[in-house]
Amino acid sequence: MEKKKYTKPKTITREELERALLEANDELSRANEKLNRQSRERTELFRNLSHDLRAPMTALVSTVGLLREKKNMGEEEYMELLDLMDRRLKNLNAIMDEIFLLGQMENPELQLKLERIDASVLLEEFYYSCEADIKYAERKLELSLPDELHCMICVDPQKIVRVLDNLFTNALRYSQIGDAITLEAKEAEKGKLRISVKDTGMGISAEDLQHIFERSYRADRSRTPGDGGHGLGLAIAKSIVERHDGRIWCESELNKGSSFYLELPCVEL
Repeated sequence: MEKKKYTKPKTITREELERALLEANDELSRANEKLNRQSRERTELFRNLSHDLRAPMTALVSTVGLLREKKNMGEEEYMELLDLMDRRLKNLNAIMDEIFLLGQMENPELQLKLERIDASVLLEEFYYSCEADIKYAERKLELSLPDELHCMICVDPQKIVRVLDNLFTNALRYSQIGDAITLEAKEAEKGKLRISVKDTGMGISAEDLQHIFERSYRADRSRTPGDGGHGLGLAIAKSIVERHDGRIWCESELNKGSSFYLELPCVEL
């Protein structure tokens, strides 16, 4: 029986060992920083959501109390209280819907319902649904699609429409009566579709711009739940786009409006 040839182990120099330890230490530090950052984001997210949930819940409890106390309430006052309850319940439902969707998109096991679809058809259908929506009645909506745009995309249509809806809602929230909201699309480069949602509203500061897609960040921290979103809309949009192997970003300037861009891969016709 042939004996195995003995191979002398490679000698590790002190310098190599120190370098390996430094690299391991740097990697551990980066991992710890990532965990700490995620922990801070989660704490801030829960703080925001707690604030957003508390206001409508308090209003609902107070309204129920009024309904119980007032035995001879007039019909007009009664309807006003019902309207208040309806608005607050819709607000609560919107918060819960955003929490659920964000959790879905961050689940790596979630399977998207992908379909091959003409990008122009998807964008036109979304645009005309917005045109018919009364909440945009005081904004100037515009659609800009080049005639030569022939791009098929493989997406979950419902999720991409959610992205567009979040961007339009954001544009509505940070613009004023008469401002324009424009939906555009073009082939940015071979195999890439670039969609943009532009507004002529108040814009975003450079400081806020670098954080707006974080799930726990709100540019205007003085807003209350009744007059805006809950800090999750853009984080949801980012998660959805990235799950489609795309990217999303924003360019903005205070008092000059904002432009949100998303790029998605095209598929062969």
